[in-house]
Amino acid sequence: MLANAFICVALVALAANTILSAGLISERIAVRRAAQTYVNREYQRATQALLSEIEPFARSGSFPDPLPSFTFQPECADDRNPCGFTSSAEVWPQFGDSDSPSPCASDWACANNEQSSAYVTERRIVAKISVAVQAGDGNVLATREADVTLRTLNVPPYVAIAGARDRTSDANAAGFPPGEDAGRPPATANPCAPGSPGTSDDTVVRVAYENAQTGACSDASAWRTSAYSNRGGFNLTR
Repeated sequence: MLANAFICVALVALAANTILSAGLISERIAVRRAAQTYVNREYQRATQALLSEIEPFARSGSFPDPLPSFTFQPECADDRNPCGFTSSAEVWPQFGDSDSPSPCASDWACANNEQSSAYVTERRIVAKISVAVQAGDGNVLATREADVTLRTLNVPPYVAIAGARDRTSDANAAGFPPGEDAGRPPATANPCAPGSPGTSDDTVVRVAYENAQTGACSDASAWRTSAYSNRGGFNLTR
């Protein structure tokens, strides 16, 4: 009888321990999920801040060299008091294309489809964005790093995202540019020289600028390919 009682007590203790362990695991999963939500939110905030930082330079057509980096200091990511999660971010932008539009060694080393018209003056900027979410005790719960590729223009919309590469999963994908949007436009006829033919599958809209004073025609659908540089120190292509 006594042995059966001990067995019952042991089974109750085992069941209680199992329930407690399951509860702790469930709580950890919930914390990790919340941290991932906050890290994605911080990444979006950092990306929008990057666009806002670069737009005035693109609008004026004058960029500082090097481009300024900036940091979001840790701040509360939830509405609890005391704060349960804090998030922070660092952004390092740099010029993505080289100063000369020299031929590229391979597609993954090239900034494709740059609009070479003087009325547009397109460039590439690549920014490394690093974000982190911490628990209230300071332990890091989630992080994210990515390279965001921007097109800059001196006409609206001034700045546009060309793509992004996650440094944890996409970094091992060989043969692809660093967040570059894929492909090149087909050869288009020069609208200033109607005699030059296009291609049979050409669907690109031809655009031309006319000088109001001289009447000179300028082809706006002029494209170039520029080599990615690595002046900022972090790897743009691998």
